[in-house]
Amino acid sequence: MILVTGSTGYLGAHLLLELTQAGKTVKAIYRNSNRISLVRSVFSYYEPEPQQLFEKIEWIQSDILDYDSLNASMKKINQVYHVAGLVSFRNSNRKKLNSINVKGTANLVNACIENGVDKLCHVSSIAALGVAESPALTDEKLIWKQSDSASAYSRSKFLGEMEVWRGIHEGLNAVIVNPSVITGPGMWLGPGKELLSRVQKGLKYYPSGSSGYVDVRDVARVMVMLTEGTQNRERFIISSENITHRRYLNLIADALDKPRPSRVISPALGKIAVGAEFLRSVITGLPPRIDNQTLRIAAENLAYSNDKVREATGISFISLEESVKTAIKLYLKEQGATHSR
Repeated sequence: MILVTGSTGYLGAHLLLELTQAGKTVKAIYRNSNRISLVRSVFSYYEPEPQQLFEKIEWIQSDILDYDSLNASMKKINQVYHVAGLVSFRNSNRKKLNSINVKGTANLVNACIENGVDKLCHVSSIAALGVAESPALTDEKLIWKQSDSASAYSRSKFLGEMEVWRGIHEGLNAVIVNPSVITGPGMWLGPGKELLSRVQKGLKYYPSGSSGYVDVRDVARVMVMLTEGTQNRERFIISSENITHRRYLNLIADALDKPRPSRVISPALGKIAVGAEFLRSVITGLPPRIDNQTLRIAAENLAYSNDKVREATGISFISLEESVKTAIKLYLKEQGATHSR
C-alpha cells in the first residue's frame, strides 16, 4: 500500500498516474476536494479512459500539519511519497514556508517511523543544495552553506531535508530527490500558467541566468525507480539539461509560434520592474509577482550533474525540446476545448 502527499499538485498528479499505470494500490492525501479535478485533467492527457485509473485511487482528506490525521492515514502503509510542499521565493512567506516544508516534513517523518513504513521518498529541490563556488557542475556532494543571499524557500527545503536525515538516523529507510526546474505537460496547472500567458502575449524580456530543467514525467518515473530499488540513505538530483532561461523561453515561443523574447532584463530594468510590481501590489492588495529575490535567482548561472541518477536508474531523459513541444500541443488543445464550450 502506497501513500502520496501533495497528490493534487502538478508533480503529485503525474506520480499518481505513474503508480496507477503500474497497478499499484494507492492512497492519496488531499486538503481541498476542488483540486482533485486537476488529477483527472492530468490523467486525461495520457489515457483514453482516465476514469478507470482514477477510480483506483483511495482519497483521504488530511493535512501534513495535523499530526493526528496524518498518522491515522499511515495505517498499513508500506511506501510513502512526500510530494507536498510550498514553492515561493518571496521572503514574506517565510513563516508559511517553514510551517509546511519543515514542520510538515517533520510530522511526516515521525508518522512514518511510528507506523513502521518500509520506505519514504522525499521530494526536495535543487534549491536545497546551495550554490557551488566553482564552475563545476553542482552534484549531490555539495554541502549547504548558510548565506544571507539564500531564499526563504531554499532554507525551508534544506531544513526539510534535515528532518528526513534525522529520520534516517532513527532507522527510517528513505531516499531524497532534488528535481531541477520541472516542466512539461500540465505546466499551466501551476506557476507556469502565467509564464505561458505572457509568452502568448509576446513576452519581450528574458532573465540572464541559467539552470537545470527536467520533464515532470521523468521526475515521477525516477521517484518510483528509486523507491522500488535498493537505494537508501541517499539523495539524487533529477535534472535533464542545463540551459539558459532564454533558451527555455525560446522553446516555448517557438512551440506557440510567437516571437522570441529579445531583450535581457538588465539590473536597471529589473529595479523598475520590482518598483512597478510593488506599486501594483499596494493598489490591488495582491502579492507582487516579482521582487529583488526572484530577479537575483533568475540571473544566477546554475548547472547540475545528473550522473548519479542516470547510473542508479539507467534513465534516458526526455529532451527539453520534446518536453516543451508535447506540453504546448496539449496546452493549445486544452485552450481550444475551453474556448469552444
